[in-house]
Amino acid sequence: MPHNNAPTLLLVVLQPHILEDWLVRLVNGLARSGVAVTVAGSGTRGPSDLDPSVHQMMLPSWEAPRLVRLLRLWSMGLRACIGAPRDLRLFADYVRQQTSAAERLCTLHSLLPFAGRRWDAVYFPWNSAAIAYLPLFDLGMPVIVSCRGAQVNIAPHDPERKELAAGLRETFRRATAVHCVSEDILCVAQRLGLDPERARVIRPAVDPEQFCPGAKTPEERGALRIVSTGSLHWRKGYEYALLAVRKIVSRGIPVQYEIIGDGLERQRVLYTVHDLELESLVRLSGRLPPAEVVRRLQQADIFLLSSLSEGISNAALEGMACGLPIVTTDCGGMREAVTDGVEGFVTPVRDAEAMANALAKLAVSPQLRWRMGEAARHRIVCEFTLERQIAQWRELLQSLSVSS
Repeated sequence: MPHNNAPTLLLVVLQPHILEDWLVRLVNGLARSGVAVTVAGSGTRGPSDLDPSVHQMMLPSWEAPRLVRLLRLWSMGLRACIGAPRDLRLFADYVRQQTSAAERLCTLHSLLPFAGRRWDAVYFPWNSAAIAYLPLFDLGMPVIVSCRGAQVNIAPHDPERKELAAGLRETFRRATAVHCVSEDILCVAQRLGLDPERARVIRPAVDPEQFCPGAKTPEERGALRIVSTGSLHWRKGYEYALLAVRKIVSRGIPVQYEIIGDGLERQRVLYTVHDLELESLVRLSGRLPPAEVVRRLQQADIFLLSSLSEGISNAALEGMACGLPIVTTDCGGMREAVTDGVEGFVTPVRDAEAMANALAKLAVSPQLRWRMGEAARHRIVCEFTLERQIAQWRELLQSLSVSS
């Protein structure tokens, strides 16, 4: 139900990020609650994915012929010079810090669309977006930055991304509020310089009406059906999931394992499947539409999360909402969503043997699967609903509008 005096919210989305499913749910939920939302980015989805009330601000791509880029720069610069000279001077000071002429032009091109524009709050769903658009922190609007996972607990340790740690500290210092998806991520961010007084933990959420258990008929009960969803990336630890599947197959447990998602490491995952002689038992289904993901979850018996790093896995929450018991690694904030022995099993990271033992316990006991699946669904309905998340975000936005 719409609310009066709701603030406006700007979302900045950068390539390679698009409006992922969890962000679509958040944006649409805020819009339907009465928040006037603008989504800015060059990689956003089309109108069919977003609520009609959401305004899409398409940022021009730098990938264009040189003449087109120069003409666009001239046009945007002229508009800023006439309508927002202060913003133009601020952007110019920042642009001059870039090391090459090409970088200066590209940076100016990315900033000029925001000259003269104001919202009640600016929200960066990713830390990298906040770092890239650092001058927007100086436009006088409250800024919220999200700490989700990999960009806080992995990227700062990458020797090729040394500048990210410094960028994180700077955005933490300037942000009005920093949203963390879990208490674990909050602790990691504090070690990188986040003042806990600026932090707000709002956990991920799902719509339990969209993600709900399906009916399983007796003839569907054959091989144990295990499912994972997520990008094919090394941090998802799929090689350990596949090793665990190999181990339970060797124990004589019939299995069908489906991985939903795509990514740059598809070939490596396929090689691991081949190396473990699991070709007939493992299916890589690629990226599927949300409705089809729900259907596949409803058909499964167990959700498996083998990640090395997470904030709190949205995919695991979706599996829980569909009534699946969870076998998850003890990474990030997953213990904030799954209690070992209640909604599923929590195993050590990189421990394929422990993962296999958990899967085997569930394989031999349909009653245990049902009981843990019921507990998982109950946990979602009580603590991880989209309605609860939207209320927490609205509270955060309202607190910014009062303090500004």
